[in-house]
Amino acid sequence: REFEVSYRLHYHGNVEADKHRSKIQMMRDQAEWLLGNIIPIHVTDQLKLTSYSKNHDSVGVIFASIVNFSEFYEESYEGGKECYRVLNELIGDFDELLRMVEFRSVEKIKTIGSTYMAASGLNVQQMAEDDEDSPHAHLKALFNFALEMMGVLDDFNKNMLGFGFKLRIGFNHGPLTAGVIGTTKLLYDIWGDTVNIASRMDSTGVECRVQVSEESHAVLSAMGLEFDYRGTVNVKGKGEMRTYLYPKSGENACQGRTEPAAGPGPLHVPLPANKTSASVSNPTSGSISSLSLQPQSTERPPGARPHPVPAKCTEARDEGYRDAAHPPGQSPDTDIHPGPEAPSQVHSAPLALQEEEEEEAANELTRLNEEFYARL
Repeated sequence: REFEVSYRLHYHGNVEADKHRSKIQMMRDQAEWLLGNIIPIHVTDQLKLTSYSKNHDSVGVIFASIVNFSEFYEESYEGGKECYRVLNELIGDFDELLRMVEFRSVEKIKTIGSTYMAASGLNVQQMAEDDEDSPHAHLKALFNFALEMMGVLDDFNKNMLGFGFKLRIGFNHGPLTAGVIGTTKLLYDIWGDTVNIASRMDSTGVECRVQVSEESHAVLSAMGLEFDYRGTVNVKGKGEMRTYLYPKSGENACQGRTEPAAGPGPLHVPLPANKTSASVSNPTSGSISSLSLQPQSTERPPGARPHPVPAKCTEARDEGYRDAAHPPGQSPDTDIHPGPEAPSQVHSAPLALQEEEEEEAANELTRLNEEFYARL
């Protein structure tokens, strides 16, 4: 009996120990996954033992800014939450590019507002493996990554319903320092003159193009890339610098970018028979500027109801309804507002009926307005 109890307790203890080991391993994997998303994998191993900082001789850096995000951002709508949701989706699409094999040497550093910062050449071990092909292969990979970002933005804009984001990118390479700052909320970052110049290449750049420094141009042009010489640009802290733009003039890296949709053409809404049809013109002005009145027929059978009094724009409604001038070639008999001198063949409707018809015509104009603005 005692042996059976001890055996059962031993078995139960083993089962509980396995559960605890599995739980601890799962928590460890989750912690490593979170750490790997904050700090590059090649840094975490050394960071577990000591602090990390390292000098690099040749690192490529890009700053990619969505230049018109401030126009899209609207804080009055749910406190800007939906606008940041859209930005998060776009940044997530940029992050997905890093999973591609050809961009394995590219690392995301951080995002600053609507600016995306990335670098290449920080993984020394991987650099040693890739140096067999070219010591500057990682720079070409980073440059291609920048061009792919523009392609991703083009696809993203196709679902933006009348608004197109614009991307502006600055590129530079050179020596810098990388390291991890802090003991809590760790931050992996890079510093140096190379980073500052890359930021200036972005801030002084041209939308839908990549601006590179003269040193980076010399390296990239040797790889077969063709640039436009922009001239000298005043860079803060550096003075005048010669810069180059890619792609060349006449080409557009944002060819697929969706422009805001143009206003719809003239809106013609057919009205039921025996009613005056109104056509809305000049829709791009944002308001209804004119109403053309087209009677359906000039002859009416005896006892027929008169045409409704046509509704006019708000200004005319405030001043009261006035008789329209006779169009050239139209006789007074066809005027829908016959004057007192010319007796009308149509008997005047009772006052209550005329007011009802005026209200019906005004409602028709309101419906036209709603349909017009719905198409904008």
